[in-house]
Amino acid sequence: MQETNYTLDEAYLKATAFEATEQIIGIQQEKILHRTLKYYLCNNDAYHEIKIKKSEKGILYADICIDNNIYEIQTRGFNKLRDKLDEFLKDYKVTIVHPIAYKKNIYKIEGTGLISGPKKSPKTGRVFDAFKELYKIKTFLNHPNLSLKFILLEMDEYRTVVEKKHVRSSGYIREKQIPKKIEAIYDFNSKIDYIRFLDSLNLDSEFTSLELKKAAKVNKNLATLSLNILTYLEVVERIGKKGNSYIYKIKRFNE
Repeated sequence: MQETNYTLDEAYLKATAFEATEQIIGIQQEKILHRTLKYYLCNNDAYHEIKIKKSEKGILYADICIDNNIYEIQTRGFNKLRDKLDEFLKDYKVTIVHPIAYKKNIYKIEGTGLISGPKKSPKTGRVFDAFKELYKIKTFLNHPNLSLKFILLEMDEYRTVVEKKHVRSSGYIREKQIPKKIEAIYDFNSKIDYIRFLDSLNLDSEFTSLELKKAAKVNKNLATLSLNILTYLEVVERIGKKGNSYIYKIKRFNE
């Protein structure tokens, strides 16, 4: 697939000017971040929202489809992709595009309509954040027609403040995420891409989940979940135990 020559800013302007001409639910409910990335990846909207086939669960549309290549942009909820992947991977090469908020400025919209902020989010987004979503489509990850593209973005996020109705309530509704700058793009097309990514962490030749946690700067649960996926993909392997912790090593093609 030929990717766009639009800058992110140009893609955002194109997305904000867009008006849906077809009554496709996916388009009507589409968020500005999703739409911007569609134009960033493919500036010709004739290739957007292409009907691929009709299944028992309804008509399946691809976000972008050119020739035999499909891009599916998913901000979260990868479990929603399962039906599409079941069908698309049979006949197409599919790339899942996942934006990750590398840095985020938060604006709060009060009940009066007053917007306060920005307040810088203390969290820095990382590639490993995507592994929480990858777990939801784990059984598809080894498919030869599937690739992944993670886009780390600086963005502005607008939130409407709402009453907290229970302990776990966030106290807000996310209204809009506006991409401002691309920090980095990571493509995972084969096992070697995962290996190169792990090599960039400068891990020892043998390591535990705790050591991955420290190198990747993630929490323990995410490090464990990531190793579950990487083991499934045969990118790493368990080679023993140290106390209560498993010991892992990266699998090399010459080993």
